[in-house]
Amino acid sequence: MKSVLALLKDSDETRKLKDTVGQEFNITVIPSAAEPLTEHLAAADLVLLDHDFVEQPVGPFLKGILTKFYLPVLILTSYDNATAAVDALREGAYNYLIKVGNYDQVINLVIKEAITKFNEQVQMRQTIVALKKRVTELEEQLNKPGQHAVPSPSSKPTAHDVIEDIIAGFKRGEINLPSLPKISLRFRTMLDSGADFQEILDLLKQDMAISSKLISVSNSAYYRGVVPNKTLEQAIGRLGLNITRQYVDVICNRSLYATSNKKYVDVMERLWEHALSCAFASRIVAESGKILLKEDAFTMGLLHDIGKLLLLQIIVELEIKGKLEDGVDLQELIDTLGTYHGKFGSGLLKRWGFPEGYIHVAQYHDNLGEADLISKELLVVHFANLLVKSMGYDHVKPGEINLEAAESTRLLGLNAPAISEIQNKVKEFMDGELRKCLA
Repeated sequence: MKSVLALLKDSDETRKLKDTVGQEFNITVIPSAAEPLTEHLAAADLVLLDHDFVEQPVGPFLKGILTKFYLPVLILTSYDNATAAVDALREGAYNYLIKVGNYDQVINLVIKEAITKFNEQVQMRQTIVALKKRVTELEEQLNKPGQHAVPSPSSKPTAHDVIEDIIAGFKRGEINLPSLPKISLRFRTMLDSGADFQEILDLLKQDMAISSKLISVSNSAYYRGVVPNKTLEQAIGRLGLNITRQYVDVICNRSLYATSNKKYVDVMERLWEHALSCAFASRIVAESGKILLKEDAFTMGLLHDIGKLLLLQIIVELEIKGKLEDGVDLQELIDTLGTYHGKFGSGLLKRWGFPEGYIHVAQYHDNLGEADLISKELLVVHFANLLVKSMGYDHVKPGEINLEAAESTRLLGLNAPAISEIQNKVKEFMDGELRKCLA
């Protein structure tokens, strides 16, 4: 349980916040600035600081805390004292909350958001530091005298060399990668814990991009009702919580496929097209076959190639910084990603805390024969992956894929008419209005 240090003088307010915040956090209340704070600050995950905790302006007091402790600080301020909030933000406070009405009813949500966003910033800083360190190491290796001092065809690093180096660093813990967008993980956690509709609505309202896209999706021809939806509440009501969660995953993951390196834009877009089509194909296969799965087929299809994406992102970063001399041959890179992405992707999902089913699918979706256990989830994604590749939704040119002869086709009991129907539904989505809403 996370710890909150509340710096409050008002006894009535202290009782109110202890009752509310204490339900979800370990809360310690300090009523006077004269009391020692160092030990409490060292143990806190967040500081809740009332604007009138000290007699002088709150800014200098806050600065004294933040010069010694790297913590998110949430300022409580009255509606008529905007100056205190502005001064605090200038000194490094994370956010502020105005004490009006029943503000205690939203304070836990605000505290959770502050801790989560702050931890994301910390992790991103660590990621940047680790990547910079790794880039420097690679640069030193590539520029050792007699090895890569003079660029030549023979000295140009191969895709195998680069990816093996990256994976070795990953296994040694030298490469820290950013987490998947937190809001989708929090949404899944809230659903699993039985959160009510209003709690989920409050979470999604925090992101205007997600809210607007969900409203657009709910008004697409795929889901359109008699009356157009105008609010997020109406959109979620029409889509249902499970479908809403799937589209939140799509919207959040879309940004991972962006790059400023023109060389890789097309590859990234094709990876995204493949992931999205595989997600829908997986859902359609599970629904049409009435296959009961422990995990969500849609999201497993969306994440099955996450290893390719993040390996590619690291290579793009190295090229942008000029650490790979003339770069890596694109076709060689694409071929090599196919060799390494399964183990890398499963390792990433394991680090990110995904259930075993997701990890298993990421590792073996291209190689059923290597899996020690062939689960229903693996069969669904394996077939969906082959199906969308055969339809041309992939980062490489479609080869000759005999779907009817595939092991997953046989084990799922699919025949030619069933395969054709699934293909038509996938194409309907990929060519339709709903896909445009998620672009």
